[in-house]
Amino acid sequence: MREALLALLLSSAEPLSREHLASILDDNPDYAGWEAELDTLLAVGEGVLQLVCVAGGYRLQIHPQHNALLARLHVEAPRPLSKATLETLAVIAYQQPVTRPEIEHWRGVAVSAQIMQQLQDRGWIMVAGHRETPGRPALWVTTPQFLEHFSLASLAGLPTVMGAAEV
Repeated sequence: MREALLALLLSSAEPLSREHLASILDDNPDYAGWEAELDTLLAVGEGVLQLVCVAGGYRLQIHPQHNALLARLHVEAPRPLSKATLETLAVIAYQQPVTRPEIEHWRGVAVSAQIMQQLQDRGWIMVAGHRETPGRPALWVTTPQFLEHFSLASLAGLPTVMGAAEV
């Protein structure tokens, strides 16, 4: 049972929800009790693997205690995001749904099209609709890929911003 569950979780490119796992496992009596096994994996892991809940599903990953060692394996560092890109992403994450003029208000500067495109290309933001005001500006929100990349189960997992003034 555990091996089958591990195989599914390891082979999936995205986190698997309980519903998706149920659609695969529930009709086979050999996999009875898979939910209890999932809960056990969530609580204690499997060796160096840790089961985490992200973006509404479950993903296996290497336990964070091994990050320093793994960093030595991956010599090429990922391209860092600019301060402006991180600020824009933070405004969207904390204020969503938010329009571009609202982002510019929060940041105090204009938001370049390149920043918005870079965040869209990474799959971290998307247009969720349009505000019913003149010009019908796009409403920007974060995506499940944003939650997955930052290992968040939901937006409630975002760090609390201390001393931030409400608008």
